[in-house]
Amino acid sequence: MTDKLELRLYTSPVGVYLTARGRLDSTTAHQLGRAIGVALDRCPTDRLTVDFAALDAIDAAGIGALMILRTSALRRGVHLTVADPPPHIRAAIQALRADQLLATPSRDLPDGASSHHLANRRRSIAARHHCLRPSTAARHRTR
Repeated sequence: MTDKLELRLYTSPVGVYLTARGRLDSTTAHQLGRAIGVALDRCPTDRLTVDFAALDAIDAAGIGALMILRTSALRRGVHLTVADPPPHIRAAIQALRADQLLATPSRDLPDGASSHHLANRRRSIAARHHCLRPSTAARHRTR
C-alpha cells in the first residue's frame, strides 16, 4: 500500500478519465481537487469519470472532497462519477450516504439517478428525521 495519491488524467471519445492509485484522505484530497480542476478548466467534456480500481483507501475527507468536486462539476454541466471502486471503497462511500458518486445512468430514471438513491431520497423525505440536538435558542433558554 502506498501513502501517496498518484493521478493520471486522459481523454477518450466518451469523456475525460482520471485514474487514482494510493490513498485518498485528508492529506491527499487537495491533489484530487487540483487534478479535477485542471480537467474542468482545460478539457471540454460533459462527463468526468474518476477510476478508483487501484485506490487502496479512502476516508471521510476524501469522500467529502469528492462531493464538493461533484457539485462544482455539475455547476459547469459536467457529470462526475466514480468507476470501479473496490468493495471496501464502495462500502465507505455508501456508509457516508454519497451513493450519487456511484450512480450510473439508467434508461428508466433521470440522468445520473440510481433506483437505490431515489428510494433513499424518498425514504428520508417521508421519515422527516429530526435533529436530536436542541436548537441554539433552546440551549440558551436553559442557561
